Amino acid sequence: MRYFFHLLAGDTRLDGDLGLDHVSPAAVRAEAAGAAREVIADMLRRNEPIPDDGTVEVTDARGRIVISMSLQEVVFGGARETRYRRAFAAAPHCYLLLAPDFTILDANRAYLQATMTDPSLIVRRPLFDVFPDNPGDPAADGVRNLGAALGAVLREKATQAMPVQRYDIRRRDGAWETRFWKPTNVPILDGNGEVAFILHHVQDVTAVHRTLPAATG
Repeated sequence: MRYFFHLLAGDTRLDGDLGLDHVSPAAVRAEAAGAAREVIADMLRRNEPIPDDGTVEVTDARGRIVISMSLQEVVFGGARETRYRRAFAAAPHCYLLLAPDFTILDANRAYLQATMTDPSLIVRRPLFDVFPDNPGDPAADGVRNLGAALGAVLREKATQAMPVQRYDIRRRDGAWETRFWKPTNVPILDGNGEVAFILHHVQDVTAVHRTLPAATG
């Protein structure tokens, strides 16, 4: 059976005119979701908003709709999305959700508080544009080390737990604050076993680190 994909998001409509052959509805759904995520990632790179009412449709050769999914379902995984997003937002630990190109997709309240940031200022922006190295610290290596760990997640499709890392945070007044973190990066795979998202978890260990005899800075 030959199927055709269509993405409808606001004023945007993208149609897959060539179509693809699949043997099962599950394969069709996975292919459609993967294609939609690529389009979403491209929209995020161009800093374009993702409409809440966006839809992914799959039609057969006669033009009949056989599958319809909301963009929210594609990104967050189905009808339970609201419940899981509430759990994500309320989690007491710090979480950041990243696209495979390291664009920030979401951050929970604990993460926003710990990093002194606001979702309107960081979501849909590249991670390292939001959190660069402290320019006043010539030894800063946070961007390099975190970038390497995230790259390993993409290559190995496995969780990467990092050692304690100094990664200073810029306060709202523009000044830099010394911070130490214990980061863990977890791949979230799609139906084809590819990395769809990266869940970045950090624990602020600044207070503990400063009490150690060898602590510096």
